Amino acid sequence: MKMSEAFATTIAGVAPVILLVAAVEIGNRKEALREGYHLIGQRQRLIDELYAAPEAPTGLQLQAVAAQTDQPMQSATRDLFIALYVMSALIVGVLLLLAESLALVWLAGSQRGSHPLQAAFCLLALVIGFAWVMLAPMLGLVVAVADDAVVVISGVSRLRRFYRDLDTHDRQQQAADGEQT
Repeated sequence: MKMSEAFATTIAGVAPVILLVAAVEIGNRKEALREGYHLIGQRQRLIDELYAAPEAPTGLQLQAVAAQTDQPMQSATRDLFIALYVMSALIVGVLLLLAESLALVWLAGSQRGSHPLQAAFCLLALVIGFAWVMLAPMLGLVVAVADDAVVVISGVSRLRRFYRDLDTHDRQQQAADGEQT
């Protein structure tokens, strides 16, 4: 592998496109991250208020705070993944910026050597950038679906129990109505 005019030109043209896509993705995730941390802050304020009183909180107070903070607790994992997503975007952005700079400096130079390490770095930066642009949104989707899947799966068992209890109640009610006639 060596640096050539065609290779450097390709790097110089493709790296900014990947950076642009990354910037759009980060912009889309920024509001979700801000909202997630806002919810975590709300939960923490409720808990701080609960323990600010000189007496120990009652069971009812604990349950009330738990009911108000249940959703933010479930989204904490999602918020962690969003933060990791943004940090990985920063790393990918720096790699692509360096690759872009190396390619432009090579193209602008009067003595163009083969520079195999520069070519390898540029190629690696582009591959990582392509992978990030493709995989990071997919991972975000998987995390969001997995987070909701836990709620849905646990809800299915409660829903089955609900219908079983409702059916039992209906049969008991029908039997009681039959005995009265």
